[in-house]
Amino acid sequence: MTLSRWLLFKIAVRSFLLQASWNYRGMMSMGFLYSIAPGLDCIYDDKKARELAYMRHFEYFNTNPYFSSIVMGVTLALEEKYKSGDKLVNPEVIHNTKDALMTSLAGIGDGLFWDSWRPFVATLAIVFAAGNYKLTPFIFLVLYNIPHLYFRFAGIYWGYDEGMNVSKKLRQFMFPQIRQTLRMGTLALLAYLIPNHVNLHTPFLLANLRLELFYFGEKVVQGLGALVLVALGTIAYRQEVNVLLISFLLLIFALVFYHWGILI
Repeated sequence: MTLSRWLLFKIAVRSFLLQASWNYRGMMSMGFLYSIAPGLDCIYDDKKARELAYMRHFEYFNTNPYFSSIVMGVTLALEEKYKSGDKLVNPEVIHNTKDALMTSLAGIGDGLFWDSWRPFVATLAIVFAAGNYKLTPFIFLVLYNIPHLYFRFAGIYWGYDEGMNVSKKLRQFMFPQIRQTLRMGTLALLAYLIPNHVNLHTPFLLANLRLELFYFGEKVVQGLGALVLVALGTIAYRQEVNVLLISFLLLIFALVFYHWGILI
C-alpha cells in the first residue's frame, strides 16, 4: 500500500502539534505518534498490528521540529516495508533509523534555524525597524517562515520517497556553508547598524567643514565606521570566535563609545 500525497500533507500539518504534549519522559513522543497515526492506521488494517506499531513509536523522540516531518516520512516508509514482509526491515531497524535521524537532524536543524537563520532575520528586521517600516514584524515572520515551511512540508515527501537514503537529499543543501554565510551576514548587519543608526559625535568635522559639507562628512565617517566593524567582525569570526561573543563585544563597543561621547 502506498500512502497518498494528501495523507502525507495532513501528517505534515499535524506535525505543527509535535510539542503540544511535550513532556520530560518522552519529549516529543506523544506529538510524533499523533502526527503519524493516520499513516499507521492506513498501513495496518489489523487492530493488533496497529497497536504494536503505536507502541513502537510511543518512545523517546526529540529533534528539531522543523525537520521532524523528514523523520516521519522515513518512519512511515519503513513501516510500510515491514508490513509488506521486507526481510531487511524489522522493528529494531525502524527504531535505530529513527533514532539516528532524529539526533542528526536535531543538530542540523538547531544549528541552522536557532543559531544562524533566526539571528540573521532578527538583525535584518532591526534594520527595517530603524527605517520606521511599519510592516517590519510582518517581514520578519514571512522571511523566517519561508525555509521553515519549506522543510516541514517538503520533508515529509523526501522522507517517504527516499527512505533511508534521505541523507543524500539533505547533503545537497550544504548546511555548513549556509550557516557560515548567515553568520557572516548577521555580523555585517550588526556592524552596519552601530555607526549608521546612532548619531556620531563629530565636533572635528563641524569645526573644520562648511555646513553643506558637514553632512557628507558625517556619512563618510559612518561608512568608514561600518567598514571597520565589519572587517573586525570578519577577522574575529575567521579566528573562530563565537558569533554570540562577537555580538556581545559589539554591544560593549557601542556602550563604551556612548560613554566617551563619540556615539550619541
